[in-house]
Amino acid sequence: MANELARLNVKLQLQNQQLLSKLEQSNRKISSFAQKSNRSLNSFRKTAISSFKAVSVAAGGLGIAAIGTGIVRVAADFETLRISLKTVTGSAEAASDAFAQIQEFTASTPFQLQEVTEAFIKLQARGLDPSTESLRAYGNVAAGMSKSLDQFVEAVADAATGEFERLKEFGIIARQQGEEVTFTFRGVSTTVRKSASEIEGYLKNIGNVDFAGATDDQIETFSGRVSNLKDALATLADQFARD
Repeated sequence: MANELARLNVKLQLQNQQLLSKLEQSNRKISSFAQKSNRSLNSFRKTAISSFKAVSVAAGGLGIAAIGTGIVRVAADFETLRISLKTVTGSAEAASDAFAQIQEFTASTPFQLQEVTEAFIKLQARGLDPSTESLRAYGNVAAGMSKSLDQFVEAVADAATGEFERLKEFGIIARQQGEEVTFTFRGVSTTVRKSASEIEGYLKNIGNVDFAGATDDQIETFSGRVSNLKDALATLADQFARD
């Protein structure tokens, strides 16, 4: 850790132009994620770049060691997530693909990159579907109920194993009958087989139908924009630490 801080401290004391060059490189990478997801985060990235420019100018007076510690912390968190992804996906290549998918998805939601990555890991580790389609459906329910993505993913994971208590937090009541389970939501009852795939399917359908567009609505709020700005800054810090 001491050696890493020393290396970063030297970087942060280089001329402003050198630092800004690296930041612009990171900015272009973030732009590619936004273009793929068909949603623009230009205003957030501009704010992120402006913030980093201000930091680079004031670094000497504000404490280089503290800034270096923050960058190391972000880089360490991202590294931990990548290792976990490699474990659940089975290879470094699959983990890299999954992380790219997660970054692209996160750019169009009000959720933080770490939260979405952890949700992916939980679903993958439990043999459930961690696809972008599933994450968006679950994210719709979470956003529509003012809950975290992690809370609904945990409820889904429990329900897939026959534990339905957490679904009550989202207004979903379950009643088991032999090999079937009847869910009631907003006064409408639906019966499915008590299998992980059918339970997943029912819960995804709620997100796609009853809560359709909830993440899109949430991202337009102030808190949604702040969330994306935080992710942009974290991505920049991670890229800077890895270069």
